[in-house]
Parts: sequence; structure tokens; C-alpha cells
Amino acid sequence: MTNPTAIRSLAPRFCPQCKAELSFKITPDKIECRQCGYIVRREDGQPDKPVVNTPTLIQPESPEAKAKRLKAALLGGLTMRGPVESWARAAYDTGTDMIRQENWDEALKAFRRSAEYQDNFVDAHLWIARLTDDPAEKRRRLEEVLAYDLNHMEATRELMILRGELAADAPAFDPYVDVRVMVAGGAVATTTQNLRCPRCGSPGMTTDEMTGLITCGSCSYVDEAASGRTAASVGMLSMALLKRAAQPVVWVVGERLLHCNSCGAERTIPAGRLSERCPYCGSNHVIQKDALNTFQQPDGLVPFGIWRAQAGDLIKERLGGWMERVSGWFGDNTVKRATLEGVYLPYWAFDAAVEIQRTTVRESFGIGYSRQHQQRNAAALGYQTETLYDALNDVLVCGVKSPAPLLTRKLGTFDLDAKVAYDPQHLATHAAQLYDIDFDKASLEARSRVGDAMRERHTPPHKDGVRVSVFSSVKNMTFQLLLLPVWVGTLYEADGDVRTALVNGQTGRVALGKARRGG
Repeated sequence: MTNPTAIRSLAPRFCPQCKAELSFKITPDKIECRQCGYIVRREDGQPDKPVVNTPTLIQPESPEAKAKRLKAALLGGLTMRGPVESWARAAYDTGTDMIRQENWDEALKAFRRSAEYQDNFVDAHLWIARLTDDPAEKRRRLEEVLAYDLNHMEATRELMILRGELAADAPAFDPYVDVRVMVAGGAVATTTQNLRCPRCGSPGMTTDEMTGLITCGSCSYVDEAASGRTAASVGMLSMALLKRAAQPVVWVVGERLLHCNSCGAERTIPAGRLSERCPYCGSNHVIQKDALNTFQQPDGLVPFGIWRAQAGDLIKERLGGWMERVSGWFGDNTVKRATLEGVYLPYWAFDAAVEIQRTTVRESFGIGYSRQHQQRNAAALGYQTETLYDALNDVLVCGVKSPAPLLTRKLGTFDLDAKVAYDPQHLATHAAQLYDIDFDKASLEARSRVGDAMRERHTPPHKDGVRVSVFSSVKNMTFQLLLLPVWVGTLYEADGDVRTALVNGQTGRVALGKARRGG
């Protein structure tokens, strides 16, 4: 959980010059008041520029620092999961003794012998990577570690540093350390893509309901490039967590500043919007990034397969069901007015490789067995432990707090085989939300669902006298950020209540929220 004391504001609430409230515009170069042009200075207690993640130059490691680093690594103990052969362990212990004596050459030889005795001894490979000065061997040894343990955070971190994907002084991921949070006390400037037709310049780009192709309503231009791309590859959760740990700060953005490239109008929009249409010229804009780099772009998108008229009919059918008629006895839930809008909601899609430990304890033979039978087969009593391996794909966690997670989970599954690569042109017809639940928080929910699924899948039917315990451990997890199609309806009832209705834009499944008193 984030420590509230770590939250600071990037821009002051009131402008010191004109006293305007929340009037600052945040760009990569400066923080400026939109009312009077005042620029925030350091004497106001704030930085001249937003903090950026600029790697510092690392000096060559001194012998003292090397000794301190390697001896500190000894405190971590073994990370090997499984048995270690005696000869491999003996050579490994020799290597650790040489580390304590600061005899690096002999230590390297001992760890190489240990790795030769047992190929899958990940700690031996890891120590060789720590000691060797050869980048090629370091890379090979780290890859050996990850071949046997995909979730090994230290090997992942060192390999990312070697590839240039992470700064050499980047901190290690620590799940118990809160991130530093800062609030952007003003509208954050954005870079956008204007969804105009590349042939005629019309803002009327849309998605054809019959073919799913992105076309121009004015000149019939078809954007075949955006329609035909395949979805992007997935990302490793461990690498993403390490990159997150390397960030100096996580920003909380309340609103963003959108500049229309067509008519020049500027306006602020809520932080949850990924796309927005200009009310003055009709141009549709999709946010690509903001001045603080607070979000990542989607990796893929599942197109709508259920259209507006169909979604409306499905909601009407659901409202006519038996349960809805019964609830109408206690209040007039007749819908007097309704709105319905197609929206792409952000979902984190996780794939997990899982190791399962299943323990079966036979406490008795149960009812129906004679005393003589139980005495003859007493040796069968006791416990047995099995190690199983499984996987679970396409675990979807909605990345927004509104609509509520309890409601979005009722939408059921989506067929992710239908996904295509994300292109802003896909948002020409339907708007999209930005996520406000990040991948690290979503991964915790995904792990919980994986654990529930593994217990259900690997727990055998109940038998008298037999107790089974199933414990699962996620060995590796990958993820994508996808935009999935949802119809969002707001139902205004005759008794003054308001309800939210969601329709899965691919399968047509309907989720109805609870009625609440309208404002």
C-alpha cells in the first residue's frame, strides 16, 4: 500500500501571482500558469522541470566495492528449488569460502566445477555471472539461470542491465517498499494523434459494422494497414516490475491538457480518457503520451462484434427476465430513459506457468471398511506429496475502478484470438478509457484467480478419511494491456433510481448493476 506521507504535489494549488486555483500547465520543459503565464521557480518549493528518469553515470567498481557486493550476496543463501547433488554442493561451498577470502579466481573455478557437476544448479551459474568479466559468458550464465527459473529476479535484473534495458544503478525490486508518489497539481500536456482521413482530411473515420474495416465516411478510404496488423507480443511481469522499481516517482494525474491540432483549441479532459473528440471542430484525438509518461500504450484490441441496436435489445431482454419482474414488486423499475455508449475498456491479460504441490493425507479408510482390513493396510495411512505443473492463460483483470470490478467481472470471458494490434485509428468510432489500476496491482488479483483455478482443477473428489491440500506457486507470468469492447448503458427508472448496464461487445453477455438513488 502506498504511504500517504510520500505523496507530494508537483505544482502548487494556487498560483502565487494571480491566485488562480489549479491553473498550471505541466509540460516537459516547464510548469506554467495558464491564466497569467507565471512559471514555477525553485524558490516556490517545486522543481523547474518535472522529474525524469535519467540514468546516472556509474564509475568503475573499486576492489573494496566489489568485495562488499560479493560478500553481501552470500547472505542471500541458495535460490535453487530442488535437490543439489553432493559433488556440486561441495564445489559450491569451496567457491563461497573463496569469496570470503576474496580469492576471486579460485572462486570462479570452483563455481564452474559446480555447474559442470550439475547443469541445473542455478546458484552456480549465478555466481559465475557475478564474477566473470566476460560479457558473453555473463549473458550465457544468466540465460542458464532463467532457463531453469524464469522468475529469478536477480538474474532478470542483471540480464536487463547487460542488454541496456535497465540502468546499472537501478534498484532491485522489493515488494515491501512503497513507491514514491507525487501528484501533478495541474493539467499535464499531452501528445495526440488526430484521427483524420489521410486522403481527404475528414474527421469522419469510422469502423464498418459489417466488415470491421476502418473507413472514411466522406471519401470511402479504407485504412488497410490499421485493420490488418496482428497483436503485439507479451511482456514479462518480472521485467516490468524491475522497470517500475527503477522509476524515481509514480505520478498521480487528475487531468490532462489536450491541444487540438486542427482548430488550435485547448481544453482539459479527465485523466481516465484515452480518446476525446474536439467539441469545436469535431476532430477525434487519441492520447499517445503525456509530459510525465504516466501510462503505457495498449498492446492489442478486440473489435466490437455486437452493435448498438443489438446491445439495446439484449438489455431489454434481460430487464424482462423473471428476477427483474420480481424486483419491480418493491419499486417501479420501469426504464423511462437510457443512454448507451460503446467504450473500449482496458484489461490486463495474464498468462501464468504454475507449480502445484498437492498433499494427500489418508487419516482412515472411512466408513464401510472392517477392522481387519484397516489393520492389514495400516501402512497405506499417512501422507503423499506430488509436484505438478500447469498453466492458465488469458486471466483478465479490468484496469478501471469505474465501472466497478464486481460488475465488469460479470461480463464473462472474451475470445482473445480475435485481437489485433492496437492502432489509434481503431478508436475512430468508439472511445477508450485509460487504466487507473496498474499492472502490478492487477497481477495480485490475477495470482489469486490462478490459485483458485488450480485448487479447483487439481483437488480430487472428496473421499471419507482423505484430506487433500493444494498449494500453487506462479513460476512465471506474462501480460498484455488490451482494449476490450463493452457497451455501457445508464438506465433511469421511473422511481428515480439509476442503474448501470454493461454488455460484452463481443459475446453479448449482459451485466446489470444495482439500482442507486439518482442525483
